[in-house]
Amino acid sequence: MNHRTLFFSFVLGLSTLFFTSCSFFADKPSKNAEKFLTHFYAFEFEEAKQYGTKSTGELLDALKGFVAMLSEEDKKKKSFKILGETMDGETAVVTYQEDGSKEIETLNLVKEDGKWLVNMSKEDLNKEEEMEGGMDELEAEMEEEMPVSDTMPVAEEY
Repeated sequence: MNHRTLFFSFVLGLSTLFFTSCSFFADKPSKNAEKFLTHFYAFEFEEAKQYGTKSTGELLDALKGFVAMLSEEDKKKKSFKILGETMDGETAVVTYQEDGSKEIETLNLVKEDGKWLVNMSKEDLNKEEEMEGGMDELEAEMEEEMPVSDTMPVAEEY
């Protein structure tokens, strides 16, 4: 084998290694979603903004005012688990679940300048609030139909 062939094989091997390692360490939607959600659930909106689109950042700015109105119970940091991701070109959907919840949530991401960013809209937040509000209404209706009693009749034994 001559030196040129050996040199060419060596350069080709290094190039292949370089490109495969770059794609292995590339930005993944689920990694950025996890970083975003970690800051989001800790009410660290400024930090979360770096993992979101410009419109997501504007939405997070609007949410800052609402945090002051939350009770201490509502301000507890929630934990979650990333369940999966689906990519389709320049868009991705990451599924996750809050600990203690049976509901599977989704987070939309878009690729901008080679980086996956969370693309949260006002409609996404409204959908979540409607679901929570709907459960509250359902619970209230159930309580009206079947009032909960603190005492339970006890059958007497003879």
